[in-house]
Amino acid sequence: MTYTELESLLGTVAEQVLNGSGHFHCGSDVSLKEAVEEHGFPVIHLDPIKGNRNVATAIKNASITIGFFDQGHDLSEAEKGALLHRMEKLSARFLLALEEEEVGEVMCNDYPVENFTGHKLMGWACEFTLKLPNSLCS
Repeated sequence: MTYTELESLLGTVAEQVLNGSGHFHCGSDVSLKEAVEEHGFPVIHLDPIKGNRNVATAIKNASITIGFFDQGHDLSEAEKGALLHRMEKLSARFLLALEEEEVGEVMCNDYPVENFTGHKLMGWACEFTLKLPNSLCS
């Protein structure tokens, strides 16, 4: 699987779980602001995918960080808690849908995020690694 194919797969899964409400964004944090202004919330944001290859074992590890965000400024503590809960549930639906794509077991480190990149976004982030056959990653 190439970088572009993996990015496309993650985008397809994101659009599937968003089901028409919100959008998927990959790229820089700067372009995220423009995308949110144009497409609204919630947004699933994919950071650039990092990887390393082990030639001896023919395995590539793709390190993925993906965030699930909504507008988080001027909220009460109760509203912030509800927003975080919604974004955590969205991330869980994304990870379940990703596992259905037979990419292998997905073990995720996840955590809440406030004021993401100064855009006043709030939500949930997930970091995980996919092990992919090296021969398919070239």
